[in-house]
Amino acid sequence: MTAQETENDAVDAKSFDELTRQASVEMQPDADLEAMEFGLTLVRAGNRLQQDLENHVHRPAGMTWASFRVLFVIRSAGTTSPRQVARLSSISSASASSVLNTLERYGMILRTRNENDGRGITLSLTPKGEQAVAELFIRNNERAAEWATLFTQEEKKHLASLLHRVLNAEAPQAEPAPITPIMPKAPRARRTQPTPDDAQ
Repeated sequence: MTAQETENDAVDAKSFDELTRQASVEMQPDADLEAMEFGLTLVRAGNRLQQDLENHVHRPAGMTWASFRVLFVIRSAGTTSPRQVARLSSISSASASSVLNTLERYGMILRTRNENDGRGITLSLTPKGEQAVAELFIRNNERAAEWATLFTQEEKKHLASLLHRVLNAEAPQAEPAPITPIMPKAPRARRTQPTPDDAQ
């Protein structure tokens, strides 16, 4: 390992923020650094919290954050559709379908034909799914409460309000400039016998 590699391994979150600003200016001198920091920090913070909850709550229970999120959406919204589950979970339809297939296979959700639309599918929790989401919620909430001690009560309310502004906003209308694919799409490997632990 080189001295440079050793030095970079010691980069903490604060110094990394400065390094990202420097790198941004080098790549695009007129870059909007506030927008860059907003987007990057928001994603990094969310990913860190999600990874922590997954590692300390969901993986030990043989589940994943994605599985819990889908179960919690159905528990909160009641009988709903796969499309609604994907939208409220902020995941793609393909990802939602994969998670739903696994949860159904393990007897946690039930799919039924919509009486008003023979082509439509409605989703509901089975007793097993109800029990699973309730147990996971308690553990998840306890862990989230520990993270929340970083903020005062007013700060938590204000932060949640700001984040809901992002969640409820329409996506920017401006289309990004066309870009040539940097890497070709690799064929997806077929998987067999998934478990709830496989649903990412």
